[in-house]
Amino acid sequence: MRSYGDVTVSMKNIREVVFALLKGKDLFNSVPCLGLTLRVIGLLGISTMSFGTAFHLIGALKMAGQSLPLLWRKAGPVLGVLFVILLLGHLPHLDVWLRRGLIVVGVIAHTAAAGALYRVALFGERFAAAEGLGFGGLQFGRAERRLLGASALVLLFWSIVFIAGAVVLALFMGAAGLPEDSFRTPQALLRTLIEGAQPQGVVVGIAIIAVLLTLSILTVKLWLHRAATVAEHRLVSLNALSLSSGQTVKLGLGYGYILLPFIVLSSLMPPIVVVAGLPLGGVINLALGVGVFMPLSISFLASAYRQISALRAKG
Repeated sequence: MRSYGDVTVSMKNIREVVFALLKGKDLFNSVPCLGLTLRVIGLLGISTMSFGTAFHLIGALKMAGQSLPLLWRKAGPVLGVLFVILLLGHLPHLDVWLRRGLIVVGVIAHTAAAGALYRVALFGERFAAAEGLGFGGLQFGRAERRLLGASALVLLFWSIVFIAGAVVLALFMGAAGLPEDSFRTPQALLRTLIEGAQPQGVVVGIAIIAVLLTLSILTVKLWLHRAATVAEHRLVSLNALSLSSGQTVKLGLGYGYILLPFIVLSSLMPPIVVVAGLPLGGVINLALGVGVFMPLSISFLASAYRQISALRAKG
């Protein structure tokens, strides 16, 4: 239980809020309940999603496309190594310990590739080597260790928020009296919410949407932590929440614009099977993800970070 001024956040009053919602009461006429809602939103960092001076979205996307050849030239070998490791990890009939070893090596290779791409995207070809860029992007220095630490902290924080959201949803579902088999699959849950008792179904549906939206916004707001970690030569994790304040919508739009073509291509890949039972479409998708999407997305986030930092420096 934690107290914030005149509002106490505990499982007891959260449960009271849930039951009041399911009984159809108007909670927004209650000052403590409204205060609780605003406090929780503030704790998740969503209240900082403002619409102030934002970075130039089109400029960041153009920069990502223009820098792709440079990123391939400077980090092509490490991207190739990462692709091979991930490809081996997808092969069937692998020994359990070999697969686990490939996962560990894959994390190291992915971190090295991200470190190389961020160095080039943030500092340019001229200064990337001075920042620790190895030949072909094959290095594992302080920046990579910071990236691992920052990513671990961000993942831990995101997991805590996810668990909190899952607990809230469990309270809503339990208070609504949903049968246990109604949420074993997404289809069964959707059918129960639509065809079941009301307004419980509507309230639970709104709660699910709210939790998913919260996690999505939180994910976007944390995207800049790796760019900031490399650029500032220090471990940046939750500080990315304030760094992305006012930029969340544009970050999401830009990332979605880059991701959409890959989703379309993935859906159009024919289910052709080649050697060892590995689908050709999966190999192509993996190659595009490592060789094109990863450099594009990192270059976009690096460009956005540089613009945001410049805007903040101007005040």
